[in-house]
Amino acid sequence: MIEKESKQKQKNTIIMVIGIIFSFLGISFMSIPFPNTVVIENLGQFGIIEDVTYSVDYKYPMFSYNQKLIISLGAVNSSFSILILNDNDYEAWINEQGGYLPCYEEQNIRGVYKTLYLNQPFIGRIHILITAETFLDIYGTIQTSYSSHYVIQGLILLMIGIILAIFLVLRKYQFKKPKIKQI
Repeated sequence: MIEKESKQKQKNTIIMVIGIIFSFLGISFMSIPFPNTVVIENLGQFGIIEDVTYSVDYKYPMFSYNQKLIISLGAVNSSFSILILNDNDYEAWINEQGGYLPCYEEQNIRGVYKTLYLNQPFIGRIHILITAETFLDIYGTIQTSYSSHYVIQGLILLMIGIILAIFLVLRKYQFKKPKIKQI
């Protein structure tokens, strides 16, 4: 009987330690920012026909901040214009409403190397529009980096920890035998 109770306490301790570890990991995932770098577009000798606009867009994760956009583009024997818009301004631009405020705009350039720090916190899509002045051979990369919290993954781990804690509490009260008083 004592040996059975000892094994039961040992199992409960193991479950409690696992629950604490899962809860700690879940809270850590939700509170510690993780850096991310993503190559949005890699243009290696890419051709764009005259007066055609090439569009690139990227959707940032919901819980991200410190977004920066790194543009490194060059043209061979031609020039281009670049326009970078957020979602609201893109809708105004596409509908030709005017009044939009671009994040960045350059016209008639042969190359650009620019790091843009986006307004904090930026949630949504960023649109990069490249328009060829003449037939354009363009090369380079467009990439972004940001910090984000893994909230969904953290919630999953935290919920596992909470479920293990509830399981322990239920197990403790379920297996507790009432003492019978002798008269």
